[in-house]
Amino acid sequence: MLFPVLSEELHTKVGFQAVQYTFTYHSEELEYHLSTEILDSQVRTDSLKVFDDKGLWTAAEHDLCLKRTFVLNNAFFLFGENGVAPQEAEIGLAVMWTSKASNQRGTILIDKFRYEPGKSLEFKVDGSFASGLLKTNVKLQTILYLKEPGRKKPNENHLANTTGIVLGVLDETVVILDGNGSVFPIVEVKESSKPLWWVECDWVDPLYDRFDEENVKICLNKSHPHYSFLNLEETDMKSPLLTEIIANALQIIIYKAKESNYWDDIIKGKDFEPGSVAEAVYYFINTFSLDVFSPEDLAASIRVDFDVRM
Repeated sequence: MLFPVLSEELHTKVGFQAVQYTFTYHSEELEYHLSTEILDSQVRTDSLKVFDDKGLWTAAEHDLCLKRTFVLNNAFFLFGENGVAPQEAEIGLAVMWTSKASNQRGTILIDKFRYEPGKSLEFKVDGSFASGLLKTNVKLQTILYLKEPGRKKPNENHLANTTGIVLGVLDETVVILDGNGSVFPIVEVKESSKPLWWVECDWVDPLYDRFDEENVKICLNKSHPHYSFLNLEETDMKSPLLTEIIANALQIIIYKAKESNYWDDIIKGKDFEPGSVAEAVYYFINTFSLDVFSPEDLAASIRVDFDVRM
């Protein structure tokens, strides 16, 4: 049997208002904030990128925690003859999440509410994903569902009244975890006989090999006596030393790509796979407006951009 679900008109009447998600992760029992960048924003649908300013977080090795607050200014419009549930029913709120790349899905329960005319309702989303659970991206849908059936009035026979039925989607956010080449793979190692940092470029075909720890990474040496100067315990990238390491590493990675037989395709942005080394290099060059004419020009343009960004 077909039943009414949340329409655009009803969505407007309900007065849904929400702030953007915030994200954090944990490392050695400390909590760190992740930054976000909105890639696309449309009516009730957003796409955003989440990344660590220090470059240490990965979905494979760390958890991902999310928080959000939203308001339903006129939730009572959801009940009754012109709504989506009987007036005596109870509606639940949840976030349905899907990560196709990892073949995982689930639900984060938020709260529940009943018919209360004239009352504005505020809700808080608080959830977390274990390390390794998500890959590439995760879709977050804020949904309404029937939490508890209610006795129907004669004019409510057309409404859904079965526990668990989804009554509509308030909004949707797609969170990009990787694949756009904007975040360096950085690992911490303990090598007492090695320098403070170095870069490993192990890719074979940059057009297809992924921009991840298996193919390219910056190694930060915890055994080096100057490691403490990196200030990795800070929640923001404030260490000039760490900034300079990343700038140098970026220069090395780009120039190694330039020396390959694939440079023409990389610089033109063609024929490479999403999430590949080539896509990452293309992203860096165009996003940071880098001058790749010579090593000197590249080094200078990276630092000009980093002075603004970091």
